[in-house]
Amino acid sequence: MALLDKTKAKIHKIALLLVLIVGWVNVSPAKTLVWGTAFHAEPNVIVEEVDANSNFINHLLFDPLFLLDQQGRVAPRLVTKWKIISPTQIQFELRNDVVFHSGNPLTAEDVEWTFNRIQQQPHLQSLFAPIKSLKALNSSQFEVLTYRPFSELIQRLSYIFPADKQFYLANQELENVEIVSSVSGTGPFKLARYIPGIVTEFSVNPEYWRNKRSNITQIKVVPIVQSEMRMASLFSRDVDVVDHVPDNYVELLNKDPQLSVIQTEGLKWLAIELNQRHPALANRRVRQALNLAIDNVRLAEVLGPYALASTQLSIPGLPGYNKELLPRYNLLLTHQLLQQAGFEDGFTLTIAVPKQLFGEHSKVVPQLVSMLDRVNITLVPEWLDEQEYQANIENCASDVMLTRRQSDAGDVLSIARSMFIEDTGTSPQTAGCLSYRNEKVTQLILAGEQELDEEKRDKIIQYLEQQLYQEAVFVPLYWQRKIWALNQRINIENMNRASPFPLFERLQVLD
Repeated sequence: MALLDKTKAKIHKIALLLVLIVGWVNVSPAKTLVWGTAFHAEPNVIVEEVDANSNFINHLLFDPLFLLDQQGRVAPRLVTKWKIISPTQIQFELRNDVVFHSGNPLTAEDVEWTFNRIQQQPHLQSLFAPIKSLKALNSSQFEVLTYRPFSELIQRLSYIFPADKQFYLANQELENVEIVSSVSGTGPFKLARYIPGIVTEFSVNPEYWRNKRSNITQIKVVPIVQSEMRMASLFSRDVDVVDHVPDNYVELLNKDPQLSVIQTEGLKWLAIELNQRHPALANRRVRQALNLAIDNVRLAEVLGPYALASTQLSIPGLPGYNKELLPRYNLLLTHQLLQQAGFEDGFTLTIAVPKQLFGEHSKVVPQLVSMLDRVNITLVPEWLDEQEYQANIENCASDVMLTRRQSDAGDVLSIARSMFIEDTGTSPQTAGCLSYRNEKVTQLILAGEQELDEEKRDKIIQYLEQQLYQEAVFVPLYWQRKIWALNQRINIENMNRASPFPLFERLQVLD
């Protein structure tokens, strides 16, 4: 009760300030949805990012070639069907009833032009590195050639949001064009107004190709970075939906009969990655001891009901998830392994922690320090800004790194590759400290990437998870579910919760 009273008091204190920022939204028209987000709401002229935190805006304006379905599998979106010509040659066919906001029809040339554009981005080169070419065959068909059989091709194509080639080539000087008039996608909403840092407004696209659509005619996205202000805006009904709900607000939200709490399956994976250039961490017994010393089940319980203890890369419920890999907290065995490895007197480890990513998870680090202290391992946190953190990882400057990775359906092998296989095409910002080398693990990752049979690929991933578990090459901590809260005037029955964020094109406003 003390926590609830404190939270209520905090909300009352900032209510007046909130009115100055989003009060102009106030009582929304019946078919308007107002969304308070923790992130910037800047629309992209062309989608050149894969970050789920910013792509919710892109999904309003653009459609991808493929998208997660309700079961969490990658399913066709703008593509209708495809044909495997050979293990390295696949032909795809587009929908024939899709037009851009400009009125131009979607063609395979738009897909080719978009792919060539985003492939030039340094931070995306490794993502599309297995793709040799993407070429339009005619107006409705395109062909993809890969350097080798590539099982994650469909998942990679889900990052391509076709842009309007004809429209953009007619507006070469995009930096001199008002952003509202320079976005032409195929999505369910059009960009109506953009005021940086204040609001991004969208109007419904009457020519949208999907038959079953939302009755929402307008969406206003308001960036509210501070969580207290974001929650206050929901309680005061200034916004209808908020993302990134702090765990400590859930109980208070559940007491309000006009509000709902939901979770989406786009999970964040928190783990400790190990720099095995450290003499102790090069020893498998020591790595196993670290995993046994950290009680990640207890850690998840402390963090609340939306954290789930992790034992591997794969998300629970997906076919690649290995059910045999259980949490392994055991202090007695930890001491035995450290003694066998010659480290019974303990040692010191530095841990790199990015400040801006873990503001809401700051209690994780003290817990880790306390748990390792019980086995004579001193953990020294180094709180770093983004630039310092990336440089630290690139130079292998810390002994261990607290990392968070987004894992959507189908990208387990992508994460494994980025962690354990050196890729000469990877940019320094994403390469990381690839200090672990194991030929068997490498071959399993490559085999999984090249296996086109889903059942066989799932078995390869499960075996890969087992090998990583036995080698203890990292310390998995927990999956963090994404929590959303919204006004019950919104019918969420058609919300796709397998996506990292709600897709609003089929939501219904009830009043």
